[in-house]
Amino acid sequence: MKKAFRLLSIFLCLVMLVTAFAGCKGNGQGNGGKDKDFVIPTDLLTEEEYRAEVKKLSEGENLVDADTAAIDKLGDRLHDMIIYSTNDIKDTTGTTYYVSNNGDDKNDGKTPETAWATLNKVNITKYGKDDLVLFERGGLWRGYIEAQSDVTYSAYGEGHKPKIYSSIDGTEGEWLETDTPDVYVYSKKIYESDIGVIVFNGDAPDATYANKKTSVDKITRDLDFAFQCAKATSGKKDNTLYLKCEAGNPKDVFESIEMSRQTASVEITNGYKNIHIDNIAFIFGTNPIIGTGYDNIKMTYCVAGWHGGHMNTGAVRLFGGVAVAPDGDHIYIEHCYLYQQFDSGVTPQVSWNTKEPSIFDTFVTSDCLFEYCEYTLEYFSTQLDNDENCFKNLYFGYNFCRYGGYGFGDKASISAYVKSWAHENVCHDSTIEYNIFDRPLGTSIEIKATGQRKEGDKVTHTSGTPLPKMQGNIYIHLKDRKFANINGVEYKFNEQTYNTLKNTGFETGARYLYAPQKK
Repeated sequence: MKKAFRLLSIFLCLVMLVTAFAGCKGNGQGNGGKDKDFVIPTDLLTEEEYRAEVKKLSEGENLVDADTAAIDKLGDRLHDMIIYSTNDIKDTTGTTYYVSNNGDDKNDGKTPETAWATLNKVNITKYGKDDLVLFERGGLWRGYIEAQSDVTYSAYGEGHKPKIYSSIDGTEGEWLETDTPDVYVYSKKIYESDIGVIVFNGDAPDATYANKKTSVDKITRDLDFAFQCAKATSGKKDNTLYLKCEAGNPKDVFESIEMSRQTASVEITNGYKNIHIDNIAFIFGTNPIIGTGYDNIKMTYCVAGWHGGHMNTGAVRLFGGVAVAPDGDHIYIEHCYLYQQFDSGVTPQVSWNTKEPSIFDTFVTSDCLFEYCEYTLEYFSTQLDNDENCFKNLYFGYNFCRYGGYGFGDKASISAYVKSWAHENVCHDSTIEYNIFDRPLGTSIEIKATGQRKEGDKVTHTSGTPLPKMQGNIYIHLKDRKFANINGVEYKFNEQTYNTLKNTGFETGARYLYAPQKK
């Protein structure tokens, strides 16, 4: 009887293993099978319906208690509209290439059955005008895309968006005990410029993450980590990574350990143009996209999470979000979901080189969901105030911004949904409208324009420097908390503020709602 029971147990275990393996093969690893976790909600909003809901919300009474449940639901529905979009780009006048985890780089890549396998093959191939590169939904690749001019990158198949991880899999090496209790050292040397963040158990916005320290001697709390690269402030700089984990060996405690490399998820050579990135999820790294001098770059229905937190000098940590710095023309970020961006969600910047004229013409961010960003829209120009140095057609509209200042950036004292810093910030024909700015940890708006003009060798400050036109925005904020800083004047969130801003004409048609006080 005991022998029969043991045989039955072994048989059942084998069945479970085979079933689990089959499930992994068919659940989101790019083998042509349907993603069982990908169930499209039946009440998905269209773009027109979402905008109508925002307009409806903006038409209510001011300075009343917010219906935060309804507001949260609208944000969740925008999230679903982006996450579950299946409108992949399929048509092109050029050649279409397919990439699958089950492909082979020896193939020609021109059909799903003859797909390529790796990002390396994608990046080394030279494309023609209007070529299309499609990644299979449910697949996951490690590295980054080196985007080329006149090429579109999108998805095909069924299931969740294809994922690009710009991170190191921390479960591939071992975590070894050190002489310091609960502090482990990663067995492999990491020859990277920096590690910005370590994320455990997946890539969701609420995943657990480690707290970065500038050197190993600064590790004191559970889940502190330090990377002893050249930018460490002290200790032996030998490319070694240390992590404190009080629950035990990290590899035993966590199902996944992702260590974010200092690289953009989409690398675009400065000056490239006519690139469309669509329906792809970019997780971990320095930025989703960063560069300068771009023209006609589009990012639509994409997801970007866990970017930034990299050292620059000393203890300064930077990066995160879509950054065009300096200069660009015709940049469009539409229907995207950006979360856990250490620095900014999106940041257009006019040149830091004050000797050269610099105009940034058209930066559009619309219908996006931002969560856990230190700043959501960060824009600034260090240039002098004249028609040759400015923003033109900066547009930020119909975006839903929540949990601002929270997350692994977490600098409440300087966080803001709109942040322009104390630079020149000249904006012509620019608009910030119909956005939902929901319960930030810090300030909602910090917007300034210094107004310098140079005549010969003399620099003077003037008033009346153009700010973006503000209209129809919706603010949900705690009463009497710091709310805005407009040209150096601070405002709290209350009826007096509302009347003052209304009378000064800073914004028209805004709606101000009191968030529930925490009990």
